[in-house]
Amino acid sequence: MSCACVDTETMVREYKRKSTRGSYGKEALDAAIAKIQTGEMSKRKASQTYGVPRKTLNRHLRGEVKKPGCLGRFEPVLNKEYEEALVRHAIDLQRMFFGLAPGDIRKLAFELAEKIGIEHPFKNNKAGKFWLQSFLKRNTQLSLRCPEPTSLARAVGFNRPVVMKFFEIYKEELTKDSFSADRIWNVDESGLTAVHRPGRIVAKRGDKQVGRITSGERGETVTIICAMNGAGTYLPPMMIFKRRRMTQLLLKGSPPGTIGAVSDNGWVTSDLFLKWLEHFIAFTKPTKEQKVILLVDGHVSHKSLAVVEKARESGVVIICFPPHTTHRIQPLDRCFFGPLKTRYNSECDKFMTTHPGQRISTYDIAELFSNSYINSATMANAVNGFKCCGIWPYNPDVFTDEDFLPAAVTDEPMVTAPTGSATLK
Repeated sequence: MSCACVDTETMVREYKRKSTRGSYGKEALDAAIAKIQTGEMSKRKASQTYGVPRKTLNRHLRGEVKKPGCLGRFEPVLNKEYEEALVRHAIDLQRMFFGLAPGDIRKLAFELAEKIGIEHPFKNNKAGKFWLQSFLKRNTQLSLRCPEPTSLARAVGFNRPVVMKFFEIYKEELTKDSFSADRIWNVDESGLTAVHRPGRIVAKRGDKQVGRITSGERGETVTIICAMNGAGTYLPPMMIFKRRRMTQLLLKGSPPGTIGAVSDNGWVTSDLFLKWLEHFIAFTKPTKEQKVILLVDGHVSHKSLAVVEKARESGVVIICFPPHTTHRIQPLDRCFFGPLKTRYNSECDKFMTTHPGQRISTYDIAELFSNSYINSATMANAVNGFKCCGIWPYNPDVFTDEDFLPAAVTDEPMVTAPTGSATLK
């Protein structure tokens, strides 16, 4: 998620007016001049009515003012038309994930002023910091933000041919057996750790360092496998711990129906995903006459021969998302894991507050996860997740040309079929 921030490059002085000159405003000035020119008012009467000094009126009437539309001490170097063009350019690049830094905007302003040949006070081949501050005040649709890092692979991978090919494969399966929302599932993994990221706190203004206690500096990762369908139903999750032997104590307080497993590094393996698939089949009870669709990412554990054979003989149709696209077209990524992680961090914060001096151990994670999961696994999150991805109701037009802009500026060739995207029957 991106957040609002202040760039040190733009922390400049705030000019404070030392007089009331120009406080009458442009509208009052224009009205006063119009009344005088039409003969409706004398200069004295217009000055008294609109609060504009007579000397100011005389200068405007004699044409001695270089820029009649501008009031005050500082005048915009670029007119409204050029500033609007600069705003559009900045927004277009931001939508393509190639946003302009404050220094880039200042350089562009200088280059534009030089190109159109207008007088300007810019030095060192760029506009000043005060100009940038004034520019942002005049154009409130822009603001300084901290961008979320986005890999080039994601920007290139999410392109129209790849996404449309996925929807073609998905539509072909939908029309074969007339699937309903309760028979379309999405599964994915995520990680939890005992060392959480603390939330914001109220602190004294001016303190350079503000801290909050966490359980440690590094913690072991516990993998959770979650699944939900388009009707808002959730499969009891699976938790994978970094251990040699499994004990039910690790699942103490976990969501009802949760199953547990262990691996050498706490990550999912092909064997463990096969175990999860058996759990999924027991819960959903698919048959070859009443199949279910299972949407997965391209992780190697989802493609083993044992998984493919088990799915085929049980009536599970596995469809893989194209590489580097799940951040946009996977329901769990769009509407579930975000709220889950936020609530999990909050639960860890509460634990550290109510258990001073005690660390969060691996045996505490299941209970902390349970509170977060129960509050996040809502019907609304699942239904909205499938809807905003165009999965259910089926809607490949949910993504517009603007969504594909990052791929359009990479100059990478568009592939005709998504590598790794396939249907396993």
